[in-house]
Amino acid sequence: MVAPSVYEVEDRVAPSAWRVVRSAMSTLQFKATALVVVLTLSVTGVVSGYLLQSSGQLARAQIEERAINAAELLAEAAAVMIASGNLDDLQPLAIEHANGAPLLYVIISDVDGRQLAVAEHHNVDLLQSLERNGRERVPVPGEPILHAKSGKQPIFFDVTYPISSRDTSDEMSIPHARTLRGYVRTGMIGDGWTRTMSSKLDLVVGVGTLALLVAVPLGFLVIRRIVAPLDGLTDAMLEFSQGKLDVRSPVVRRDEIGVLASAFNQMADQHQQTHERIIRLNAELEERVAHRTHQLRELASRDPLTGLYNRRYFNETLQRCFAEAIRYDGDLSCIMIDLDEFKAANDKYGHHVGDELLVLTARTLSGRLRSADVAARFGGDEFIILLPQTDSVQAATLGEQIVIQFARDVSERFPGIRVSMSIGIASLRTTKVEHAETLVRSADQALYEAKAAGKNKLVTASAAINAD
Repeated sequence: MVAPSVYEVEDRVAPSAWRVVRSAMSTLQFKATALVVVLTLSVTGVVSGYLLQSSGQLARAQIEERAINAAELLAEAAAVMIASGNLDDLQPLAIEHANGAPLLYVIISDVDGRQLAVAEHHNVDLLQSLERNGRERVPVPGEPILHAKSGKQPIFFDVTYPISSRDTSDEMSIPHARTLRGYVRTGMIGDGWTRTMSSKLDLVVGVGTLALLVAVPLGFLVIRRIVAPLDGLTDAMLEFSQGKLDVRSPVVRRDEIGVLASAFNQMADQHQQTHERIIRLNAELEERVAHRTHQLRELASRDPLTGLYNRRYFNETLQRCFAEAIRYDGDLSCIMIDLDEFKAANDKYGHHVGDELLVLTARTLSGRLRSADVAARFGGDEFIILLPQTDSVQAATLGEQIVIQFARDVSERFPGIRVSMSIGIASLRTTKVEHAETLVRSADQALYEAKAAGKNKLVTASAAINAD
């Protein structure tokens, strides 16, 4: 008699239970359920990875952007102090920023690496570790470095930013050229990044767990209802990843897909709001930088005492106006002014009276000029005016008005002081000069003739002076 096989013994022991299990495993219902579970796990993993990566990158980018902006603003303030020679103000600046949120420390150094100011938040001790790490890796200016949590040391981003300012010491310097003054190094706490990653991880784990629990019992019955919403959600994610920040998932359900779509939409809303906020901050920063640049340019082009333009700005404007007059066959007049007996009044009554006379002269000139005219302090008690689209007759009329008004202003403000004006005038069509500098020399020559004629005179140049 042949002994029964193992399968025959199993079939005899539990024939009904085994057949039920094998039958259930071979059905489409089971395969569809397994497929849904696998697909759900796969989609959840992909979406979770994308959400974690996107959220992590976004959170880190935000903190890095804040760290760079804070270092940049601090570098701008330090640049003004270094350029003006106020090095003693750097330490209070460093202490103020190091003890205020969210910076942990501030190190300001010159170009050679010598520390000019060092400050650290009173609750941390990071500078010694930074010196050790600094020997291993040289910081790159403008590139944040992430320092992981170590003992009592928190997570923070270390940023080194260059301190530069426009060099206004040389009149022939290239416009917009900047000089490196040193470096500012700051640390910003990065706990917000870890909290964001932790919350996103909890959200992803919760969504994945819920999706798995719901997918197993529903199986084949919900497979068709899942496919279409997933396609829509996937399309929305793809468009979002391609830069369409206003795209949202149209799925409105109360199951796992609805939760996933809601999480995606919420993440997209936060991402778009953050992106718009960054754009606004960048626009505000650019506006502030433009305004600050305009202020610095205006300060660099003005005489600090009289408020008139300085000689460098006048020379730049002279070249432009002279070229326009030649190109469009227009006229251009130059008035050179010198104060008679100014030195005697300055020596007799003091420098403060001399300064008031110079300010009064500037006020008299400004009150008689058009918006297109340019008045500048040429040096000492000499002033110069550039009059576009003005001939010699009109310039002489204006000069006479200035002389009369100046005499009236001096008599009212300083009754006992005898200071007058000598004026020399040169016009392009009258002198027929070929260079802008020659036009100024012609006006200066006319001024010299007015001084030689007894002062308090007005002389108009009639012939060109050769440039050589």
